[in-house]
Amino acid sequence: MSAPRGEIPRDEALYARIQELEGRVEQLTGLLGELTGHGERPARTAEPRFQAALDTVYQARTFGYVSVHFITGRTARVRLLVGPQSPPTTSIGYVSSCCLGGVVRPGEFWMAATHKAGLKTGFECVFTPMS
Repeated sequence: MSAPRGEIPRDEALYARIQELEGRVEQLTGLLGELTGHGERPARTAEPRFQAALDTVYQARTFGYVSVHFITGRTARVRLLVGPQSPPTTSIGYVSSCCLGGVVRPGEFWMAATHKAGLKTGFECVFTPMS
């Protein structure tokens, strides 16, 4: 079905809008770089990512992303717990055979907890600071 005479076909209009929005994102990214003094280069993180032990409580100093992923070996039930107290009690995710991830905020305690503390599993946990 073609568009009525004088109108832009819907696909072309959508493509034009996407192009316009991509240009705006590029412009805003440049302005943000100028304001933060980073120019075109990405911001460097103050802290490196690190491999975290399961069933161990950590406290985030910055915003961060916690990733729990299965490598090989024994499976387990793993929950990502966060909260203002140690040990944290709020579950923000659960996994038993694949992967799990979530964001933690500065000051929050967090841990990737197995269903049986100290259980040797095929899971690994990595914390990546986001600031």
